[in-house]
Order: sequence, then C-alpha cells, then structure tokens
Amino acid sequence: MYKGTGVHHVAIGVKSLEIMKSFYQDVLEFTEVFGEFPEAEHEAMNEVLRMSPVVFKGIMFNQQAGGVSLELIQMTNPAPRAIRKDFRYGDIGVAKIAIAVSDVEQFYRDYKDRLSFCSGPKVAAVPGWGEYPFMYCRDPEGNLLEFISGVNVPAHDKFGGIRWAGVSVTDLPRSVSFYQHYFGFDSVVIESHEGFSGLVDEVSGDSHTRVRSCILANRRGGGMLELFEVTEPRGRSIPFATNWGDFGYLQVCFYCENTPEMADYLEREGIEFLTGIKTIADDPEQAGSFLYIKDPDGIPVENMVIDHQL
Repeated sequence: MYKGTGVHHVAIGVKSLEIMKSFYQDVLEFTEVFGEFPEAEHEAMNEVLRMSPVVFKGIMFNQQAGGVSLELIQMTNPAPRAIRKDFRYGDIGVAKIAIAVSDVEQFYRDYKDRLSFCSGPKVAAVPGWGEYPFMYCRDPEGNLLEFISGVNVPAHDKFGGIRWAGVSVTDLPRSVSFYQHYFGFDSVVIESHEGFSGLVDEVSGDSHTRVRSCILANRRGGGMLELFEVTEPRGRSIPFATNWGDFGYLQVCFYCENTPEMADYLEREGIEFLTGIKTIADDPEQAGSFLYIKDPDGIPVENMVIDHQL
C-alpha cells in the first residue's frame, strides 16, 4: 500500500540559473527558499544519467502561500541540450505548472508588460468545477506556466502557490490508473473532460486543438496532478537520448514515507526503474533518499523521503 502525499516538487532544467532564479523570485515572488546548492558533483545522480561525474547547481523554492515547490537545475556535466527546440503543447512529458492568483483578469492587467502571455484571460466550463478562469504565459526559457483563479483555488494577497503539475500523456485512462494505483492519487478533483478544447490554440500553435484532462489529488495532502491528453494534434513522444538536466521540464517528485518499502512494492509490480535507492547526503538538514522510475509513457518520476521534510 502506497503511503505518501501528492506532488512535492517539479524540476526544470535551465540554461541560466541566475536569470531564471531572478524571474521566479522577483516577478512571481518565489521568495521561500528551501535549499540552494552550489555547482558541485552529485554522485547520487550518476545512475540516473549513466555517467560520472554529474555536476550541477540549483535551487528549490516556492511562493509564500506554499504549494508545490519548484526546483531549478543548471547542469554543467554532462552538457545539457534542449529537450525540444520547438516545444508544443501536448508533447509528452511534464508540461506545465499551474499557479493560483487572486484574479486572472486583474493579474493580466497588472502583469501584461512583465510576462510573455500566450493570450488574454479565458474561461472554460469544467464539469463539476464550474467556471475556470485561466491563461498561459512562458518563462524566460519558454517553459509553460498556467495562471488560474476562482473559489476552488483561493489566493490571498495576489499569489496562491503552485497548485498542481501538468503532465501530458498518450493515453489518459491508462495514466490515471497508473498514478492512482501506484502513487495514491485516490481523489478525483476534476473528472475527465474536454472543456479546454478550442481554448488553448494560442498555446498549442494549432487551430481547433482538442484536449481531454483531469485533476487528481492524494487525500493525505501534497500538490495535485493534472493529466491531459492532446488528441488533435497528437503530442510527440519524448525525444531519444533526452537526459535529466536537459533544458525544459524534467520531472515530478512525490513524497513517500518509506523508500525501501516503496521500492519493494514497485519492483513486485514490475515497474521499470531508472535507479535504485539513492541517499541524499549533500545537506545534513535535508538528508534522505530517493529513487526514479518510469511511468507508462517513459516519463521520469521521482519518489523521495526527506528525514527533515522540506
């Protein structure tokens, strides 16, 4: 039985840690820093990349309101590349983060000269949720950010934190079953629907984009998970030889209570592992362990235990 919470953090490989850190801290107010790690060798990641040495630097932080944390990683060795030079909405993998704001319309007026919005605010009709105000922008390196507002995602004083990670998949029912069964997402917040179809054309770069989506949560807490499948045009698979640390979204990380128990369970279930259990020893205040597996689409998924939870 999986014991843990929902999404702990989302990781992004970046070209410039300083530029991206400044953007998220100064513009989007990710001011709560949980850890910064200077450029150094990280032996625990050798198995993930199948090489040594693995050298990178990074930061993990979030907004004052809490929510899912964001981790930025700038890789030195191996030399990183862009996961895609022409990212499209619907390409398979971790695709976006959803940040709550107090009012999407007001946020657009206040930030339209500071952020690269894909369009103005829109409102979708989502079954079981009601009106869903939203809009998208891209950060300085082109990563997709969604801003949302409404009574279901309250934000006191402008920002309400990252509420969920969005993962694009090839087969929505299969992925829903996978994350429910293996990662404890036992609460369906939004049932599968097509309410965003026709409203994300500016994001996808294609007219009449069709997408079906749902949002899952873990009753024990943690960030939520949006799974979505773009059916027209179809999303492209993860490029061959993509490495952890390449530019773009890397992974979602789930917090679990016992890594060895989780590893034993996943091994018995025949899940494909990217690593065995690895120890986090860089920072005594955040000592713990982690492991990586693949989901049905080959997307890297991290399970993590921190002795002193972030």
